[in-house]
Amino acid sequence: MPKPIIGFIGFGEAAYLISKGLKSEGIEKQFAYDVNANHATFGAKIHEHIKQNGTTLTHSLDELCKQSDVIFCATSAKVAESIAKDVKQFLTSKHFYIDINASSPMAQEKIARYIAESHAKFVDAAVMESVPLNKHKAPMFLSGNGAKEFQTLGSMYGMNLKFISEIPGRSSAIKMFRSIFMKGITSLLFETLQASDKYDVSELVMASLNTSMTQKSLEDTANMLITRTAIHSERRVAEISEVIKTLDMLNIDSTLSKAIKLKLQSVTNSGIKERLNNEVPEDYNAVLKVLRSNETV
Repeated sequence: MPKPIIGFIGFGEAAYLISKGLKSEGIEKQFAYDVNANHATFGAKIHEHIKQNGTTLTHSLDELCKQSDVIFCATSAKVAESIAKDVKQFLTSKHFYIDINASSPMAQEKIARYIAESHAKFVDAAVMESVPLNKHKAPMFLSGNGAKEFQTLGSMYGMNLKFISEIPGRSSAIKMFRSIFMKGITSLLFETLQASDKYDVSELVMASLNTSMTQKSLEDTANMLITRTAIHSERRVAEISEVIKTLDMLNIDSTLSKAIKLKLQSVTNSGIKERLNNEVPEDYNAVLKVLRSNETV
């Protein structure tokens, strides 16, 4: 099988590092198109990366598509849809179009519809770990009509690819909704430890949290916390209200605590406690099922 010819729309850090990694796997023929190539501020770095990697800079999307088999769109979420709309006229059934932008699932669904008009194979690729640390081996979750075929192709060149679904948007959904937790828990730690530091108890609070959070798997912890909160959310609204008062008196930003109160109140207002007959369910999926049924009532 001949080696694929790689093209990049956008040649910022992520594209450059993926390109560099794939070159180390023996894929020599690589092309790039970047609207900022001649930008007064950004152009110099793009040309530096082009030169370092031996990548050929093209001057249009049309030229890039004519030269490439596999095209990575590595720009930004805000322009991913417009690029797909522009590039579709230059794509054919020979192409893989891999969108690695951190777009919403809905945006990826729309991009997939644009690409489908060209008969190219579309892949919604969610990059799940750091590209600077992993280059082309950064784990990617794949969905879309070209996902399974691209998993086979990319894996031949050292890429760490996981097929999720033929339905576009599914892999981006995993990344986006995972980020709620990852960014949320980081922000919670800020608020928790800032307040704890005021009373010089941050190390003790951390030790207590460590005990609570690491004795069980995350799934077991979710089963315990979500099921009990479904029943006891009203009481916890009152408890977090006291936390907010305390943080306000300490002049500690209570943004997350206030958001927690709103979320707990919404759980209470959903009537889930009554729908569960005031009985703690078996696991978090049982809670989600009831919440889904509420949406259709």
